[in-house]
Amino acid sequence: MKMKKLALIIAGVAGTQMSPLMSVANAQDSASSAYSLEEVVVTATRRAERLQDVPLAVNAVSGDQLKKTAFKDITDIAYTFSGVQYGESPNDDGFRVRGIGTMGGFSSASEAPVGVVVDNVVVGFGNPMASLGDIERVEVLKGPQGTQFGKNASSGVVNVTTKRPNTDALAGSLYASYASLNEHDINGLVNVPLSDTVAMSVYAFSREHDGFIDNVVRDEEWGGRENYGTRVKLAAEPTDTLSLYLIADYSKEKVTGPGQTWTLNKLTDAQTAPFGQFGSPFVDLSGIDVGSDNDKSIEDGEGGAETENYGLSFQADMDLGEYTLSSITAWREYNEGEFQYSIDGAPYSKFKARETGQIKRLYSQELRLTSPSGNAFEYVAGVYLSRQQTGLGNKASATLAPAQPYSGAPIISITNGNSATTTTSDSAALFIDGKFHLSDNVSLLGGLRLTRDDVEAETYTTVDNGFATDVMVPYSPRPYQQAETTETDISGRFGFEYQAAEDVLVYATYARGYLGPTITFSGQTGAQSNVAPQTVDDITIGVKSQFLDRRLTLNGNIFYDEFTDLQTSVFDGFEFITQNAGGAETKGIELEATFMATPHLTLNASYTYSDAEFTDYVTDCPKSIVAAGNEVTQCAAPGSTASTHLYQADGESLPGAPKHSAVLGFVYDNELTNSLLIDLAGNASYRSETQNSVGDENTIQEGYTIVNLSAGISSTEDTWRVGLFVRNLFDKDYNSAIIGLPFADAGAYVNWRVRNAERTVGAEVSYNF
Repeated sequence: MKMKKLALIIAGVAGTQMSPLMSVANAQDSASSAYSLEEVVVTATRRAERLQDVPLAVNAVSGDQLKKTAFKDITDIAYTFSGVQYGESPNDDGFRVRGIGTMGGFSSASEAPVGVVVDNVVVGFGNPMASLGDIERVEVLKGPQGTQFGKNASSGVVNVTTKRPNTDALAGSLYASYASLNEHDINGLVNVPLSDTVAMSVYAFSREHDGFIDNVVRDEEWGGRENYGTRVKLAAEPTDTLSLYLIADYSKEKVTGPGQTWTLNKLTDAQTAPFGQFGSPFVDLSGIDVGSDNDKSIEDGEGGAETENYGLSFQADMDLGEYTLSSITAWREYNEGEFQYSIDGAPYSKFKARETGQIKRLYSQELRLTSPSGNAFEYVAGVYLSRQQTGLGNKASATLAPAQPYSGAPIISITNGNSATTTTSDSAALFIDGKFHLSDNVSLLGGLRLTRDDVEAETYTTVDNGFATDVMVPYSPRPYQQAETTETDISGRFGFEYQAAEDVLVYATYARGYLGPTITFSGQTGAQSNVAPQTVDDITIGVKSQFLDRRLTLNGNIFYDEFTDLQTSVFDGFEFITQNAGGAETKGIELEATFMATPHLTLNASYTYSDAEFTDYVTDCPKSIVAAGNEVTQCAAPGSTASTHLYQADGESLPGAPKHSAVLGFVYDNELTNSLLIDLAGNASYRSETQNSVGDENTIQEGYTIVNLSAGISSTEDTWRVGLFVRNLFDKDYNSAIIGLPFADAGAYVNWRVRNAERTVGAEVSYNF
């Protein structure tokens, strides 16, 4: 049947294009003197196609190649592709493509501009891929993708496919590694045929590493993580025209210390002078090297978190003649445990917060019809339904002692007690996407999506007796509030492709992307904000080509994206809330090259220039301007008052968006003896400087390059492999972000430290049966 053939084609893809590590297994057949890059099959358009035949800006990497980089998490594809980043700070959380991602202050109910799809299921929260051991491949689609995936994905999609069970044979794999910071990674996969038509697989993993920040006040190591989980799959083909696929997964993460891995980056002379906010006798900075490479924390607040991520999905594919009808049903939950944190950066209790932990829940149902390939009109059409709920069961409370360190009184409840906010977002969409062949070498491209979003939210507070003290300023809990909003939108794309030669494809597309609405409430006053949809107009013109008998691949595109009603963090004079903030644009070029120099050596390079900037964004006056005393002259945007100075960021770079990023890589495979193979691989990932807060030069992260190497010896039968690896070979220090320290006078900044900013050396062993 067609589904089985498709599964076999995809499962057989061992190589990918434009990744740091290229497979050359197909070139090691000594019986043939000819060699070429291995074909890459992707499902970026929801049907299996050669990557070079897909008229989209898309990259792909196989799970095996990603493991050879020695990275451990799906988020590490940021070091594999140019133009892709992953932020870990509050104003840059999630994937970023072409400079666009979550741009600060997003409520937990907001949708991400870059969607994540795992085994055909849209994942709205959490990281469902905490281990790479059973990944088949990862695709990154750039630009609006709603007509392909039926769900809002206004800036791109990270599409992950895991290994499907097969009925071929009982088989499996075991993997273990040990590295710096007591990092260990153990995983195993077993594939079990249950009959000629039914198979199951079980994958389990455990990963852990120690902390990398020394909290000298609490005598603790912060930043350590422990992940473990499992994925169980059952695949069946009861008839020649029906395929069934059930997946259940569970993972848990434990973090030592608070989620924010902060250290002091900059303090003013006044702040460190005697009786200053960070001076004696309040703070002892001896032994603390305040600066961008500071790895010691002096916060006194305790922290730690546990989260669970689990779900079920069921896919049924039925052949209806030459057509295929697919149904994908999914349920997911993300469960946060109770946690507390302090974000004042100081060894005294100025700010304290705690949350009971929320549950996020997602139900989704997709039905789609895929036409046969080769017809004059090829298309995928369907309907997508989802319900996402956030804030379930959570109560958050935060207090501020503004007179600290000089006095512990008064204490203000800035949340008016225990705050509870829940949001339910219902989305329904009809979509169609395809191509119409005008001739053998010219095709029209097009797609439409009609979306309706209904959002309901409610909020209230209750008295928090846990934070009650004699110096607490009396407050009145906010009464119950309920709000709703509804939006209907049409988005889509159109363009053309031209097969200029057998291995040269030219394409041009216009696409309109859509990011759904949401509702937020002020944490201080409860004031409601209805956040309108964010839209983007995208133009991409590209070419895909291969030369030298397909030993050389050259791809490139130019793009321009204009965003309207940008959803981001807006300062209203008292606090940051999620609202619409004018607009932004990003324009640039993406270039990629892969060259099989010999049957055993493959080289690759990719480069992205992305000029991402605001076209209209009014926010609070940057802290560097306030510290210099220039807020009156430099922060006079409309809406400013004598006490509230606002800054117009028109022309400023988007936070966390590098203008230049590049990746260089190689892979070398060859026989060492008749029974042994040697493999060497490496890549270098470069990002130019970024600025984490508009208008604030003190939040600039200088550009940096990360170099990763691996080497191994394996049997020619691929039954075992032992290897060594090093991440960040030259121990290049960098920060995920540099941001102004909350609740401190202007001039104080903190680093957001990350695990990969220090050298990691390790060894690994694997066994296949």
